[in-house]
Amino acid sequence: MKKVVGSFIIATLLFASPAFATPLPQAEIASANQSQASKTIRNSIFNLSDQQMKNAIKIGNGGRSSYVNFKSSQEFSILYDKMKIWQPEVSLITPYSLIVGQSYIASNKYKEYTLADAKKVKKMFSNDETLTFNVTAYGNDIDFASNINIVLKQGAKIYQPLSIDGLDEMADTTVSWPDSPAYSNSLMPSFDINKIDFSKPAELIYLYAGKELSVTYKVDFSKIK
Repeated sequence: MKKVVGSFIIATLLFASPAFATPLPQAEIASANQSQASKTIRNSIFNLSDQQMKNAIKIGNGGRSSYVNFKSSQEFSILYDKMKIWQPEVSLITPYSLIVGQSYIASNKYKEYTLADAKKVKKMFSNDETLTFNVTAYGNDIDFASNINIVLKQGAKIYQPLSIDGLDEMADTTVSWPDSPAYSNSLMPSFDINKIDFSKPAELIYLYAGKELSVTYKVDFSKIK
């Protein structure tokens, strides 16, 4: 509201000046277009159409290779790596990815997974005001995750998580146990979804032990299902 009122006052004061008359509406249009682009991408991720849900079910019903290929396609690429070892696998938790996973599990048990089941997942996200990531982290101690932090960066802004589920959980042993990395932990950092511009790139930064031991991931919302 303040922004709208402020823009109106400025426009009124500068109305007679041809030097300022043209750029202002252009800036407003650009801002509106950016806002609409963010909304469109956000809806494509969280407000799935019936066809999108059917496509997700089809992937899950396609068997293990279909599921694994989809899962790999949704993991974020690394931009900067200061750890060099034990880099986590990172992805965004979305209705689409959960539908793929649930339909795969159902199919593996010869159970039917329907569009009605998928719509329950969509509804679960409809009132959620958080953006939640899945981070599979690794370490050599069973409580290695206790000091980890995960932040989201967009432009010059750094967003601290509202919460990180899994930090207090005991880690699971890996297939490498007792060799390194001996343990893994599934962490789920959540952020305020309304602060995010989905039309712009972002970075998820995994801080194993501060900036010195961190991994930065590229987040392109336009490519996420």
